[in-house]
Amino acid sequence: LMSVLVDFPTMSGGPALSSCRPLIALLDENDHALKQFALEKLDSIVDFHWAEVADHIEDIEQLYEDEKFSSRALAALVASKVHYHLEQYSESLTYALGAGTLFTNQIHSGKASQYIFTILSKVVDKYIQERNELEVNPDAAQIDSRLESIVESMFDRCFQEGNIKQAIGIALEARRLDKLKESVSASQ
Repeated sequence: LMSVLVDFPTMSGGPALSSCRPLIALLDENDHALKQFALEKLDSIVDFHWAEVADHIEDIEQLYEDEKFSSRALAALVASKVHYHLEQYSESLTYALGAGTLFTNQIHSGKASQYIFTILSKVVDKYIQERNELEVNPDAAQIDSRLESIVESMFDRCFQEGNIKQAIGIALEARRLDKLKESVSASQ
């Protein structure tokens, strides 16, 4: 079965097959390698088959929650993309953060997509919300370190690319005086 699916046909404009059911069926297999293979292929076609994959989102989410499954991050990335297409941005953000470096590598890949732009926007919004809550209530939960890491890398990128206005905007909303000072210094 694996040898038949290895060359699952895709074209640059989208998938050649009209259904991703064979890949979805692999998610029910006991072999973790088959599940990983299916997730890798689903990740590459989810933008075209998200509605069909959405019918099986619970299976993908269960793979993410299974601590014995070695490709949990990949399951989280696929789940995030499906939730994005369903316009469930909060869930998409949660799974994107669960995808860890698979998500952040897509940010830094230079292949920006609407998915990346949207989820980055949600990252910034959530970071600002958590930061402002912490300032008002010092007993509030600490800021998610994954959010903080992504926002810090966004500041670094803004400074490298000269997007000082964007850095100032985020710094003001997040009440980051240190980044505001750094933005002003970088603009001079």
